Amino acid sequence: MAVLAVDTATQVLAAALGNGEELLGSHASLLPRGHSRWLVPALFDLLHGADVLPADLTGLVVGVGPGSYTGVRLGITTVKAMAVALHISVVSVSTLLALAEAVLPFATLSPVQVMPLLYARRQRAFGAIYEKQGHTWSLTVQPQVQPVSTWVEWASDRGHHDGVWVVHDFEPRFGVTPLLEQPWLQPRVHLVEVAGN
Repeated sequence: MAVLAVDTATQVLAAALGNGEELLGSHASLLPRGHSRWLVPALFDLLHGADVLPADLTGLVVGVGPGSYTGVRLGITTVKAMAVALHISVVSVSTLLALAEAVLPFATLSPVQVMPLLYARRQRAFGAIYEKQGHTWSLTVQPQVQPVSTWVEWASDRGHHDGVWVVHDFEPRFGVTPLLEQPWLQPRVHLVEVAGN
C-alpha cells in the first residue's frame, strides 16, 4: 500500500510518498517556473528511490490551492491522468491545510491555531485560520484573500495562550514580511517561512 501526494500550487514543487505508517520519500524543489518540465521526472525519481512501482500505488492526493492557476491545473491534471491509468482514487487537499499540517504534524494537548498565508500580489495574501486539537483540524476562518495587514490584525487578535502559528511564503521583495515581524506581535505570533524563502 503506497499513496503519492503532489502539490504544485506554489513555487515549491512538492511530492511525498507514504504507506500509511511511514514516509517512504519526499521531494521539494523551489521552481518559480518549471513545474511542467520537472513534475513527472520528480515523481518517477521519488517512486524509484523508494523502490515503488506505479502499479503499487493504492491512492493519490493532490493539492488544490489556492495558488497559481497554472500550477494547480498541472498538479490536478497529472494526478487525474495517473488515477485513470492506474484505476485508483484521488483525494484533494487544500494547500493551506497542508501548510498548517506541515507546521504542526503532531497531536496537540490544547487547541493551537495556525494561519497559513500564500502571497497573492499587491500586498494581499490567500489565507485561512485552522485550529488543531489532538489530531483533528477545524477551520475557524474560511480561506479567502485579504490584505496582509488584515491577516496581521487577525493574528494579533487571536494570539492568546499559546499564540498563533503563521506560516507564509513571502519573499523579501514583496515588502510585506516586516508587517509580520513587528515587536508588539511577539510572543503571540510564531512565524514559520515556507522552505526556499
